[in-house]
Amino acid sequence: MAIPLVLTLVFIVVGCGPHYVIPDNAGGPQKIVVSAYTNDGCIEALQEEAALQRVKVRLADVKSDLGWGIFFWPLYKSYTCTGEVVK
Repeated sequence: MAIPLVLTLVFIVVGCGPHYVIPDNAGGPQKIVVSAYTNDGCIEALQEEAALQRVKVRLADVKSDLGWGIFFWPLYKSYTCTGEVVK
């Protein structure tokens, strides 16, 4: 009985990582933040999210938290990309 509950929780948590849009603030550009397991996957996820939002983005930052990523893979996406919306 407990095994299905544990599996359900694992499937809900799998692939956690930041994924959000920051609205333009004080004249600054709107930003899109996504996460992925790899550097290339992060950049690709950023482009896909921009296409879904129907905007173009310029890669502003890529951060890696491999310390946690190694211990919690595949539950934690250790690369975070931030893109600024280009007008």
